[in-house]
Amino acid sequence: MTLKDKYDVVIVGSGPAGAGAAKALNESGMETLIVERDKLPRYKMCSGIVFPSSRKFIEDNFGQLPEEIMCTPKMVKGSRVFVSNDSDVMELSFNAFDPGKDLEDEGFNTWRSDLDHWLCKQSDATIVDECRFEGFKMEDDDFIVALTHLYKTVSVRTKYLIGCDGTLSRVRRSAFPTFDKGIVLIPVYEELYIGNIDLDPGWLYIFADRRVTGYFATVFHKDDQIVVDTGVNQKESVKQYFEAFRGHLEKRHGLVVKETASKHAIVLQDMNARKNYCMGKGNLLLAGEAGGFLRGGEGITSSLYSGKAAGDAVLESSKSGKPALDYFKEFAAEEIAMGEKVAADLEAVLGFNWFTRP
Repeated sequence: MTLKDKYDVVIVGSGPAGAGAAKALNESGMETLIVERDKLPRYKMCSGIVFPSSRKFIEDNFGQLPEEIMCTPKMVKGSRVFVSNDSDVMELSFNAFDPGKDLEDEGFNTWRSDLDHWLCKQSDATIVDECRFEGFKMEDDDFIVALTHLYKTVSVRTKYLIGCDGTLSRVRRSAFPTFDKGIVLIPVYEELYIGNIDLDPGWLYIFADRRVTGYFATVFHKDDQIVVDTGVNQKESVKQYFEAFRGHLEKRHGLVVKETASKHAIVLQDMNARKNYCMGKGNLLLAGEAGGFLRGGEGITSSLYSGKAAGDAVLESSKSGKPALDYFKEFAAEEIAMGEKVAADLEAVLGFNWFTRP
């Protein structure tokens, strides 16, 4: 499609944060553009589990999740945690670390690619995929945003710019060139298998033993695939830890791999764990993991809430003329507190913070 020269709001990233911001702006009369680097729907390395708090948020703001974005088993009961390889499993309901009122007990099991795309399509925003954010400059209090689309670089003028582009946010790095120097990165590697394992579907399995992971490793089921991943400090070898974790699963939990369906890698960061937020400046806002929002190790909920806070902040700013950041700090304060509470609760149970432990 042909991009227009001007939009009221440009959102970079089509995940839950971008969707939350766009939905908050729905029917406001503000012309909103969502740009996504990859072709949609794009694979997103994530459990795809919609926790009870996310279920409620989505039902209240987007409607019922459609069956076609679900995978089997449809319902996930909670987490089963092995603090060490030799310890008994600790069974935790989602509600133990998913604060909120009137929540269901179980989470939905979805493919993130389909979930994210469905969420964005519930807004009246224009969605353009295969469109890369390159940077911005200021002109007469507007952002002139440089985008590469269909192999051409184009400029789009906007009053508001919302970065929802994840851990390695290009919007954040464009606005705050030195901020990322203070972030510790956590490489995470994942393989999806066709095979068997002696772990019941319907649970998110978390392994925290330092011999097989730098922060935590997980196993969960999606349709006919077993998803296995682990993450480490940026100074460690994620492949070495992954091989150790896979060996542990084969020895202790009966993992038999008949076929490797796919392999993926991402990078997480420690911003939330160290209360090192980067929320933006003026009319540029950063939501989701781009801004440091997270609830322990779960990002969908924080992305939805912080995205909505960003959209609501833009609406208020458009009425008052005050910087959107002034409102965003107020609207996102509860989500920041909630993320820190979840992290503290997890640390109290585990005895360590898995994002910052040595």
